[in-house]
Amino acid sequence: MSNLNHTLEVKIPFQNNRFAATAQQVMSVDPIIRPESFQVEYVVSEEDNGTLLAKFSAEDDKSLRVGVNSSLSSILTIIETMDELDTV
Repeated sequence: MSNLNHTLEVKIPFQNNRFAATAQQVMSVDPIIRPESFQVEYVVSEEDNGTLLAKFSAEDDKSLRVGVNSSLSSILTIIETMDELDTV
């Protein structure tokens, strides 16, 4: 197994925990193409209301950059969709 020693944690603010949990659920079903070289964990923060914490790990800086870019692009799409569809 590869050593995933390149890491990054990103806090993504949402309006509330419901939105953060929805984003977590949507992102959690996306398969990782090369799990031996890149992994990500999504956690709804209990300390920061409405914050999704994304924890990225990769075997090298390029894998980290590509994986983070892809994940953040997907999260942006989720946020835009929530803005358009949520009526609360």
